[in-house]
Amino acid sequence: METRTINVHVNVPRSYRIDLLERQLTSYAEQLIAQAKPAKKGKYRHEALCGIFSTEATKDELVEDYLKDKYQL
Repeated sequence: METRTINVHVNVPRSYRIDLLERQLTSYAEQLIAQAKPAKKGKYRHEALCGIFSTEATKDELVEDYLKDKYQL
């Protein structure tokens, strides 16, 4: 797996321990990454339109279903 390093700019008071903050932020970021859902693969645009010609749904229902599928609304 290819990885990247990011730089995050944060205003930190001089009295705060930077090494502690870096460890905490790194730990939190790793937790977020571990909990992230894997990206969907292999979905093609035409799959979202399957059945559009052989259905009795109204145009508005088809558009609503398409938007729900595409944007998880």
